[in-house]
Amino acid sequence: MERNRGPRSFRRRNLLKAVAGTGASIALAGCADDEGDNDPDPGLPTSDSVCNGSRTNSAELPFETDESYGGWGGHSYHGTESGLTQRPVVFVHGNGRDACDFDEHAESLFERGYRGDALWSITFERETSTHADMAEQLDPFVGSVREETGTERVDLVGHSLGVTGIRHWLEETDRYEWAHSVVGLAGANHGTWTCGPGCSAGPGTTRVCGFISHACADTPGEALYELNEPDETPGSVAYYTIRGTEDNFFQTRPSSPELDGAQNVALEGADHDGVRTSEATKELLFEWLSDES
Repeated sequence: MERNRGPRSFRRRNLLKAVAGTGASIALAGCADDEGDNDPDPGLPTSDSVCNGSRTNSAELPFETDESYGGWGGHSYHGTESGLTQRPVVFVHGNGRDACDFDEHAESLFERGYRGDALWSITFERETSTHADMAEQLDPFVGSVREETGTERVDLVGHSLGVTGIRHWLEETDRYEWAHSVVGLAGANHGTWTCGPGCSAGPGTTRVCGFISHACADTPGEALYELNEPDETPGSVAYYTIRGTEDNFFQTRPSSPELDGAQNVALEGADHDGVRTSEATKELLFEWLSDES
């Protein structure tokens, strides 16, 4: 199948490679508040430098977003034939990131037979989003992908904060029937020590650390604790996690990304962002999605 590789795709891939070469560290648990009083980590590449556009731009999607979120996906964007040969995959980025974190994953799946209508990635409105924000934006995004492709269920792949964001959205909206499988890459499913000892409970919390600190995972009544109780892998959903053995965010709790009831894999020597970018991850992802077809 011939793929149209237009100037936009070429620029996007080159920008991604340039950013990857900077060695910038990726923050899992930023504490910018919901009012935008704090800027993202200045060491992070901005969404403009990677995706070359507004975070709420819908021009690279075949449906409108009312400027509430952005992203990319579909056969026109990817330059492939229309239609599906595999179940759609929705990629969900982490804190301070955007949809283009998964350009190379889409390329990898395209090379293995996926068409553009099966490859989608959201950009949340804010670089630092709460889990409530993520749920509010993921629901219409995934709903639009289902409508656009005519499929009932999708595969969801999240990295870092996107992992607990996916899980929170599924629980909050009871959309388990929309998800065929959930793949978590370096997610803080049982918290991260980098947030410190505290946790601020309650829906719509304005601080990322108010959901994913160790205290949130360990204290009954806190949102992350309740997300893991009594079942960490609910619904008729296949769960798969990948963690890195050298992930600094999980220094004191290396198995934090794992889920009871999931197939859990550890990548030797991988750090937090390395779990996302590793060629091994791309291969494991394809194998998992193929096995779960």
